[in-house]
Order: sequence, then structure tokens, then C-alpha cells
Amino acid sequence: MDKFDRDLEAIDYQIAFFTTFGLNGAEVAKQLGKNKSTINRRLHNNLLIAEINFRRNQLFDTYAAKYAIFTQLALDRGIEKLSDGEDISFKEISDISKGFNQMYFKDVPYRDEDPAYLAIKNYCRDIGVDANELATLAMKFIKEQHKNKKKTA
Repeated sequence: MDKFDRDLEAIDYQIAFFTTFGLNGAEVAKQLGKNKSTINRRLHNNLLIAEINFRRNQLFDTYAAKYAIFTQLALDRGIEKLSDGEDISFKEISDISKGFNQMYFKDVPYRDEDPAYLAIKNYCRDIGVDANELATLAMKFIKEQHKNKKKTA
């Protein structure tokens, strides 16, 4: 494989598939018959992270509205049962609450699928620098350089 080849391998697409549906590295390794460290090492590839984010966003866009309707119907049914004097088990209340919390209080999936941005963000995290702060400093530096060029011209 060429050093500058930016294509994912077949195993990466398999990892993306299983990871998108919530399996962790150990579970993916078991499904694919690979070593757990191999899977976890591949999960640090920014292209693979971008692919996983892309797939998660597709799932979220496809099912978010349907899940919201389902949660609303479940809440309405629970309220209806309580209004009619029926008993609701703790498990039913817990299940409805979980659905509501997952839909309305969970963050929207990560929207950035740019591998270069992910690489910079991961590098900044590794050295303990905020990527947004670094970008702000870089913009200030570029503006200052531009001003200096205008003065010398």
C-alpha cells in the first residue's frame, strides 16, 4: 500500500458497519475473527472515523423523525393508561423514559467527515491543545502576516 494512499481497506468498511450499530472494539474483533488490538488500532485512522461519522449521520437522518414520533406515541399511550386508572409497571415507565431521553437529550451525531480536520483535532487532543483555539491563533497569525506584507509593499 502506497504511503499516500487514502482509500480504506475492506476490513475498515466492516469495522465501520459494526461500529455504526454500537459494537465496541472487542465485539467487532469477535465478529471479524481478528485481534482486539488490530481493531482498536484501525479505529484511530481518521478516514475510518470519518466513514463511521458519515454512516451514523445517515442513520440519524433516516430514523430521528420516526423515533421522535414513536417516543411521542409511547408517552401518549402511557398518559392515556394513567388517565384511565390503569396501572403502569415500573419497567414500562423506565422504557418510555429511556426512549424519551435518547431522542431528546442525546447529542446530534458528529457532523464533520473531513479526515484532515479530524487528524488536526486528534493531534491537538494528543498534545493538550484546543483545536478551535489553535485555529483562532492561526487566523490571527495569517492576518498579521498579511498586514506586514502590505506595509512592506
